[in-house]
Amino acid sequence: MTGISRRRLLAGGGATLAVTVAGCAGGADDDSEPADESDGSDDAEDDPAESETNASTETADDDAESDDTADDAGDSETVLGGISIENVHSEAHTVDIIVEFDDEIEHWTTHELEAGDGTTLEQEWPSDPGSFRVLARLDDDELTQVEPAQWNGQDCLSLFALVDRDGGLTMLGDTDGGHCGDGDAAFDEPDE
Repeated sequence: MTGISRRRLLAGGGATLAVTVAGCAGGADDDSEPADESDGSDDAEDDPAESETNASTETADDDAESDDTADDAGDSETVLGGISIENVHSEAHTVDIIVEFDDEIEHWTTHELEAGDGTTLEQEWPSDPGSFRVLARLDDDELTQVEPAQWNGQDCLSLFALVDRDGGLTMLGDTDGGHCGDGDAAFDEPDE
């Protein structure tokens, strides 16, 4: 039996591989254009990286426009109506309420509420529309801040600080009832 020697097999395989690679590589006189060639223009459709950059810029511009809209809602002056506090938790809690108008503190009180207890604050702040924020703190925890922009800059905003059944503080707002109107509308949570 005659067989092919290992050397001959490797030499033949190497020659076949060389011819195959040379045929696929193409020459300088090949008439086809590379698929990735650009005509040098700055068209975003030709360059995916540039297209992504433009999309990011457009998104940032859209975000800036929506921030401007939110700022416009926050710039409108709002009447701060009443502020009520209620503790529906099974334990006693302390709630601090601070009202600031134009960065000046107009009201600061601390309320110790037993389980099931509640109170409505005396209005010791301006009744005219203005730029305000209300800060609330439960049992010396972090301050919770409320501003009219959270309710889309309504004409009037009454607030309700609720110590819920889990012992957390939730700030609810009403733009129709209480000091803000004649109706008894339900309190809403702020837009975030």
